Amino acid sequence: MPAIYFRLGNVQPFADMSAETVEEGVIVVKGDGKVVGLRLEEPQRVLDLPGIIERLGLDPDAIWPRLRADEDVMASARAATWGGGGA
Repeated sequence: MPAIYFRLGNVQPFADMSAETVEEGVIVVKGDGKVVGLRLEEPQRVLDLPGIIERLGLDPDAIWPRLRADEDVMASARAATWGGGGA
């Protein structure tokens, strides 16, 4: 299964970037010394997201809104998956 990545901030293209495994399956991405991303190697780790947020001292209000499902299916608002318009 693909990893889940939470983009938590932006940095300039020339920023000093680093990635650090902080616990098994959890990687923190830093840019210019601040956390700008969180990667969960296994999607099942999302079940421990409250604990991960607490252990790392992250802002839950910055992370939870980044977790999205394919909810547009229920609203019948699907767009072309390739990014193009309708025929």
